[in-house]
Amino acid sequence: MNEMDHVQHFILHPCEKKEINIQQCWISPSVISILGIPLGSYIQICLDMRTVLCRVWPSKPSKELHLWYDDTVSLNYCKQDLLGLENKISILKTSKAEAVNVTVVLKDWSRFENWKDVPGVQRRLQNNCLKCLRGLCVLPQCSVSLKTSSLAQAYGICSVVVNAKTPDTSQAVVIHEGTEININKIESEERHNLLIHHKQPIGGTKLVIEALKDLIQLPLEHADAFKYLGVPHPRGVLLRGPPGCGKTTIIKHISQICGAALVVINGPEVLGPHPGESEEKIQKIFQQAVRLSKEGPCILFIDEIDALCPRRGKAAQAHSSRVTSAVMLSMDCLQQTEGLVVIGATNRPSALDPALRRPGRFDREVLMNVPDRPQRKDILEIHCANMLLDETVDMDRLAALTNGYVGADLASLCSEAAYLAMEETVSSLLGDLSQVCPVTMSHFLTVFKTLRPSLQKDAVGLVSLQPVAWTDIGGLDDVKIKIKQAVEWPMLHPEAFRRMGLPRTKGVLLYGPPGCCKTTLVRAAATAIRSSFVALSGAQLYSPFVGDSERMIAEVFQKARALSPSILFLDEIDSIVGKRSESGSHRGVQERVLSALLNEMDGIGIRLDDKTDSVRERELEGSSHTKTSTQELHTVDENKVLVVAATNRPDLVDDAILRPGRIDRIIYIPPPDQQTRMEILKVHTKKMPVEDVNLEDLAKDTEFYTGADLENLCKEAGMCALSENFDTSSVNSRHFQKALHIVKPSLNSELVEKYKSLDHSNIYFNKIDKIS
Repeated sequence: MNEMDHVQHFILHPCEKKEINIQQCWISPSVISILGIPLGSYIQICLDMRTVLCRVWPSKPSKELHLWYDDTVSLNYCKQDLLGLENKISILKTSKAEAVNVTVVLKDWSRFENWKDVPGVQRRLQNNCLKCLRGLCVLPQCSVSLKTSSLAQAYGICSVVVNAKTPDTSQAVVIHEGTEININKIESEERHNLLIHHKQPIGGTKLVIEALKDLIQLPLEHADAFKYLGVPHPRGVLLRGPPGCGKTTIIKHISQICGAALVVINGPEVLGPHPGESEEKIQKIFQQAVRLSKEGPCILFIDEIDALCPRRGKAAQAHSSRVTSAVMLSMDCLQQTEGLVVIGATNRPSALDPALRRPGRFDREVLMNVPDRPQRKDILEIHCANMLLDETVDMDRLAALTNGYVGADLASLCSEAAYLAMEETVSSLLGDLSQVCPVTMSHFLTVFKTLRPSLQKDAVGLVSLQPVAWTDIGGLDDVKIKIKQAVEWPMLHPEAFRRMGLPRTKGVLLYGPPGCCKTTLVRAAATAIRSSFVALSGAQLYSPFVGDSERMIAEVFQKARALSPSILFLDEIDSIVGKRSESGSHRGVQERVLSALLNEMDGIGIRLDDKTDSVRERELEGSSHTKTSTQELHTVDENKVLVVAATNRPDLVDDAILRPGRIDRIIYIPPPDQQTRMEILKVHTKKMPVEDVNLEDLAKDTEFYTGADLENLCKEAGMCALSENFDTSSVNSRHFQKALHIVKPSLNSELVEKYKSLDHSNIYFNKIDKIS
């Protein structure tokens, strides 16, 4: 196959149906002579996602590079197969075909249902195919469309798919009157149009694909074995997971692997305004699936099944109840149907009617979770396979940064980065696309700052975390080590904790005087581990409606689990869950919120539909893939939610939340001493032009100042310098002394002694001793 020229040099014109001449393309004679193409030779034209096989024929004389082509014989490709072949024409070396194996697509399949059992019918069908294909040049896996052939229409043949040819499969062959046509199978036109003819690349779904192959491929391909053993095979599979994880894509991938016809039910296409219209459409689609299953494997896919079959029980939803009943009745009628599997996909399994989830309808449920770091890297590599990438692009770093991103988000990240590179190309080269700017790491980072993951949209408590480095916090070295041990180590080094047999930390409480950077320390820990950050305060939690606050707590924990590993930060936890009254009377919303929070922290409040542990979920749901190692289970168990709380009134926090198993580590954030105050002043004066300022003496003069007070002191000193002279370019000690008279410390000796009197090593057991 010799590369001849680029298609982009030609002006392409597909032939009109009335002008069609089977498998020919027309080029001007002058162009044919210039290019040196032998007249009557076969060429392959690579178009977008497919190639066309044509025979060169002269057209009307013209100086322009016009090319009219006929797409009777074509091949479908995926993007990976077209790398290096896009927009090219190649001359084909041909030979006469001795034998060709084909699949025949018929308009009326029922007439030839038993064609193998009747030799005369088989021979007649082979002769009809030979008459329709004679004189055509074919390649393996090419499709020959015969809809415009009057001879093929008389025989009832719609198209022919070439499976293989002998003896040589590396060369194109021309079918002649001596070619032997071997028919492997026949298909109806309806089934052929519903088959997925080319693979869709999909990454990060190995476990889900293995589970689905066991549940779908085995019943479809080995139905006789199930019948011989007397084992009922699954009739329905429910695929659930967050939106954008690729549920629809993976079903198309599985149907291509199994060679099954894919019948899709979409809610808007089925639902109608008239009574009985929706039920009739559903019944017709199920009948179509049953009819196609007689020819071969068939998958009936119900996308967004929760919208089609919601929970019944409300009088206002009588129409939805009838649709749900119609779906259940149609599924019950499939008990004796072989070669058909019903698959439903939803991201709201709790909204689905429970009657559909019983055995006999949707027997098995498979969870498709948010991708973890290795899966995100695999997805990014697939989406970047056709992109011109710079050497600076680091896939491992991108996978680490994109925590909480689903497959759709990662696809959008790659496309937006490519769009930025294209904008630079157009602006710098004025549209000269011969020198396209490659996609660099800076393009990805620019898009990353603006692209918000779909799971974080319209979610309670999710905030944009401003990155804070540990070096941005002055002093507090002992406190930083404790927080790193409690927060960073379990998430960054889970293998070390497993090796030592240490359980992961479930909760951390930071307490201390106000203004001592408790919140900043949490932000620094979240920045270091690149986790999702969920913040919850009493102001957004409490609602005047009964049960709304408890529901909000459940939703926040559910979203944090979906975005795991994540940090759930409860600022001012004493205002969210205070102490319960000892008398037991006057139980208000605060006690109900405390009960909901305790249940969520213990895992009791987790609904099965909200679980995100895919390995354990398969064991619970009885999937055939239960051979999981202990290490694999621990790996999934580590990616959970870490609750970090902060308060300056630990005595007002209820004892139940401070016990080990909920709050495992209690860390005291003390007011800054002299050395810490000097480190804090260095941080806040790093970008300030100071002159003749002794930070050590200033640290001595700022006793009882918190970190927030010191930051305000530096700001006030700068404002004093500008008040004296607006054109000044330095801040000296005089300005700081003036600021000391304005900014007063937030702490005093009584308050510091009060915090020192608390047994901060174990507040919980100290309270228990006082009660006893």
